[in-house]
Amino acid sequence: MKQVKNKVSVVLVMVMSIFVLAACNNGSGEATTSKNDQYDTAMREGQLAISNKDYTEAEKSFEKALSYKEKDTKATTFLDQTKNYVKAESDFKAEKLDQAKTEATNVVNEKKGSKDLIKAGESLLAKIEATTNKEVYQALYDTSKKQFDAGKLDDAAGTIDELLAKDLTAANFKSLKQEAEALKVKINQAQAALVKEQQQQQVTTSSKYKTERNSELAATEFKKATGKDIKQATDDEIAAWLAQKSDSEKATTGTIDSSSSSDSSAASSDSSAATNPDSEKIKIITAVSGLTGYSYTDNQYYVTKENADLFQVEIRHAHTVDGTEISNMVGMFQYTPSTGGLEKMDPITGEYGPFKKDNTGV
Repeated sequence: MKQVKNKVSVVLVMVMSIFVLAACNNGSGEATTSKNDQYDTAMREGQLAISNKDYTEAEKSFEKALSYKEKDTKATTFLDQTKNYVKAESDFKAEKLDQAKTEATNVVNEKKGSKDLIKAGESLLAKIEATTNKEVYQALYDTSKKQFDAGKLDDAAGTIDELLAKDLTAANFKSLKQEAEALKVKINQAQAALVKEQQQQQVTTSSKYKTERNSELAATEFKKATGKDIKQATDDEIAAWLAQKSDSEKATTGTIDSSSSSDSSAASSDSSAATNPDSEKIKIITAVSGLTGYSYTDNQYYVTKENADLFQVEIRHAHTVDGTEISNMVGMFQYTPSTGGLEKMDPITGEYGPFKKDNTGV
C-alpha cells in the first residue's frame, strides 16, 4: 500500500512539472510575440508621422522601435534619416546652406529609408539651390551697382549683362530681374552720353583700331609710350605705336605681342602697323575663350604678354545703343600657359583671383 502511494506521488509531481514548464514556455512565446508586435506598431507610427511631417514624433517612434529591437538596422536607418532631415531644415533656416545641402543630400541618398523623406529631401535641396543662386545673382547685381557708382561703366555693363544672361524666370527672382533691367538702362544711357561727349571732342569714330581705343590695357600702354590719350590719337599715331611695340617685342622675346581682337581691328592695310595675331597670340585667345566660354568671334580680345609665362587678356563685348557703339567690359584676366591657370580681376579692388564658372553658367 505504501508503494502505491509513493507511485501516485511521483506521478502527481511529474504532471505538475509538465504544467509548470508549459506555462513558462507559453509565457516566453507570448512575450516575444508582444515585442515584435510593439516593434511593428512603433515603425508604422514613425512612418505615419513622417507622412504627416511630424518629424519629432517620428524620431520618438523609431527610438521606441529600437527599445524593442536593439540595433535593428531598419529602425536605425529610419531614425538617422529623420534626424538628418530635421538638421538640414534647421540649418537651412539658419542660412547655413553648405551644411544643409550636405545633410539633405544624405537624406536623399538613403535608398533604404523612407521614400517620403527622400521626396522631402529633394524638395529641400531645390530650395537650397535656389537660395544659393539668389545670393550669387544678388552679388552680381551689387557688383554692377558699385562699378556704376564708381564710374566704371563698361565694367558695370558687362557685369549686369552677365546677370541678365542667367535664368531669372523663377518667381523669387522677379524683383531682382526688374532691378537689374532698370540698372542696365541707366548704365547704357550713361555710356551713350559719354560716347557722344567723346564724339563732340572729335574722337575718331571710324578708326581701324576700335579695340585699342576701348581697351584699358592699350590705353595704359599707349599713354606710357607716347604720353597721349589713345582715344584722342589718330590712326597713324596708333599704327606707329603698334609697329614700334611689335619691333621691340620681336627684339626682346622673338614674338609679336601687338593687339588682337575678334573683329581684327588691330589689323591694318598700312604696312607699318601690326598685322594679324601670331600663332602664340591665337593660342592664348583660344585657350582663354575655352576656359571662360566667351567666344572670340562675338567679343573683342586684347592680349598683352607680361613675361614668357604670363599674359594679360582684356575681353570686351561691343553692341549698339541708340545708334551709338558701346564696348562693355566682360573682364580682365591673367592666363598662365604652363599651368592653364586663369585669374580674373576684381574691378573694384584691382586684385586677381582664380576664375571658375559657377553652376549656373558664365
